[in-house]
Amino acid sequence: MPRITVIFLWRKLNDPRYVCAFFRSLKAYPAGEEYDLVVAAKGYGSDEPIAYANVLSSLPCSSFRTMRFPDEIPPTAVIREAAASCGTEFVLPLTSWSRILAPNWLSRYLSAFDAITDCGIVGASGGYECLNDDTPFPNVGIRSNAFMIRTEIFNSLDAGPQVTIFDGSNFEAGPNGMTKQIVAKGLRPVVVDRFGGRWLPEDWPKSQTFRLAEQEGLLIADNRTIQYTCGSKRKRDRLVKRCWGTDARSVPGSPWRKFVAWLKWHYPRGPVDMIPDVWDEVTSFIRKAMGKPPISSKKAFPS
Repeated sequence: MPRITVIFLWRKLNDPRYVCAFFRSLKAYPAGEEYDLVVAAKGYGSDEPIAYANVLSSLPCSSFRTMRFPDEIPPTAVIREAAASCGTEFVLPLTSWSRILAPNWLSRYLSAFDAITDCGIVGASGGYECLNDDTPFPNVGIRSNAFMIRTEIFNSLDAGPQVTIFDGSNFEAGPNGMTKQIVAKGLRPVVVDRFGGRWLPEDWPKSQTFRLAEQEGLLIADNRTIQYTCGSKRKRDRLVKRCWGTDARSVPGSPWRKFVAWLKWHYPRGPVDMIPDVWDEVTSFIRKAMGKPPISSKKAFPS
């Protein structure tokens, strides 16, 4: 019986290319451990087909099921409800933008719990960023995408009111955030990298998993990690200092490497994704030339 349930939060508003990219990454990189999969679908009606649901049976998981949620419910509340329905020892929530980057990704997480007796939560990335004046620097916290935690502990945490997306930010990095509650239980937060390294908070900058160097150690990407990957030197500097302090330094990065990463992220299926976007641009240009307002797209690209 699998020890882990992977919870994938899939929002209807997002372009289907992103869920396709995630499922491709699941198939491309063996997890190294058995797992159950829950697809938490936001914004789909009770009888409405979920994008790419037909590929679920081909994924390398032990079992899968879907749960439907109104789009108005914030992500943290969705994950909490999905986790409450899981009977496995661990849960690992992933957001809509997640992409696996290396093999044995799930075994990397599990090995941290097996090797560190007081390990309480394991993330693919973490940082010291302050949420507001109530969270002074360094505000040590595991990011709320791609973290693994014991199901019983996660369900026992105080998430506070989950009404808006800002409530989710508070649960991640607020004064009573998830990591702080874990530490208060006498447990430690750990970051794992794609090479099998396990990093305690004081050494997180050395892991090169989030907003440092070229994020070479990153195990699972998302919209915030690609934001750094493709960012200008000025933007990288801002993100690095915000996350790691004013003494931290970024690297400028290769323009060619950034361009290739941007293409792969936004157009994972190549021309299949490019043609609709080109058509949207042409249509918008024509409408603008005719003095008509542009048609808003439902695509939700990471900022």
